[in-house]
Amino acid sequence: MKIKLKYRYRLVIYLLMLLALLALFFVLYSSRQSRGYSISALQGELKATISQVLDSLSEGKDPSSIQLPDGFGFTLADTLGNVLYDSRQRDISIPDNIFSLSEIVTAASGADGSALRSAVGEPDKEYLYYAKKSGNLFVRSYSRFRMSRPAEVGKDNNYFILIVVLLSALIFAFIYILRRLYKPLKTYSELVSAIKEDGNGLSEIDFDNDEMGEVGKEIADTFSQLEKAKKYKQQMSHNIAHELKTPLTGVKAYLETILNSDDMSAEQMRKFVGKAYSQATRLADLVNEVSILNKLDESNELGKSDEALYRLEEINVRSCLEDVLEEIGYKLEDSNISFDMRISSRLRLRGSYNLVYSLFKNLIDNSIEHGGKGIAITLVAGIEQVAGEGRYKINFTYSDTGKGVPAEALQRIFERFYRVEEGRTRKTGGSGLGLSIVRNAVAFHKGTITASQKEGGGIVFKFSLYSL
Repeated sequence: MKIKLKYRYRLVIYLLMLLALLALFFVLYSSRQSRGYSISALQGELKATISQVLDSLSEGKDPSSIQLPDGFGFTLADTLGNVLYDSRQRDISIPDNIFSLSEIVTAASGADGSALRSAVGEPDKEYLYYAKKSGNLFVRSYSRFRMSRPAEVGKDNNYFILIVVLLSALIFAFIYILRRLYKPLKTYSELVSAIKEDGNGLSEIDFDNDEMGEVGKEIADTFSQLEKAKKYKQQMSHNIAHELKTPLTGVKAYLETILNSDDMSAEQMRKFVGKAYSQATRLADLVNEVSILNKLDESNELGKSDEALYRLEEINVRSCLEDVLEEIGYKLEDSNISFDMRISSRLRLRGSYNLVYSLFKNLIDNSIEHGGKGIAITLVAGIEQVAGEGRYKINFTYSDTGKGVPAEALQRIFERFYRVEEGRTRKTGGSGLGLSIVRNAVAFHKGTITASQKEGGGIVFKFSLYSL
């Protein structure tokens, strides 16, 4: 069975392994340094021993009478390779031909020679040999080699204190790194848990102020937006189904009445057909409005270019408004509504004619349906150059003197299917999508729109359209 370790435990193991490797490296390095120092120190002592032997010989002393420190010995040989004397009782280190010894070969060349090797017959013991040529005589000193700490290190306990401090600092550094490495994982674990719970607790997650934290924030924000979009689309589908149901039910009811009434007069039939046609028209308008909003959503969500969804062209703003009035002018007349259009006939804008047309049509329809009879509508426009961008925008102010909108509802009137007065909107047949289309059409042209109460009654819309 394969054991699955938690990520933090694996990190601990990896860091401990790294620490062990560093400790091993430190031990090997220290051992090598100590070995080198020990060899160098012993070479100095062996060199001093040779000097002592040569001084004693120059004074005429017999080699056997020369007293050396414990553990030290010496060998004398002539230039022919004959061993003249060895201080040990039994010579186990000198072969028949002394010129096979590396330290003698080096000494024969005029330099001091040194070699570290096991003695013949004593493989478990290392000896350090030091040789020097003096006239016709080779003098070689030797001593058993043992590892020892450098004298200054051995006498100074601060060396070990320093090692302990450094290792402790290293361990704490690893612990800190471990905590830093594990914290993002813990945060992402909380993020995953919050996502599984439909976003509950996302706002409580504390992301670090670094690259990992930024990625986490982006994921959380994206999920929140997706959840909002999901809920919005669910609500949208519900509202569309609800809105479609009303005119469809009306059409069906009027047609059933006609089909089930054999003695219906032509006048009554015409009346019911007219009502069915009115409901069908309302249904067609609703479908058209939903189609417009879906295309605008597609433009925003998929990042498509303006011309990918709507053909851009040069628009004469006043001419576009006149086309709108030609279509719905009868509604203004029926409601006794005056329309004051203060727009120059030379005012032009590059954009989507269909969206600009729909924008003005929905604003006017909104005033007709909710403003009341006998009101006045005013539309004013002015061009403004955009500094530093080499383009311009047109600022519009649209107002009516109708019933207006309560202050608390002004921020919501652009929401889809939002109704200030549910019953009134139902009665007039509005879908609740008109002002949402207006807002999105303005956004398509890179502008903004606001709504406010008009002094004395009514509503004011201020918006801008950029020439694309």
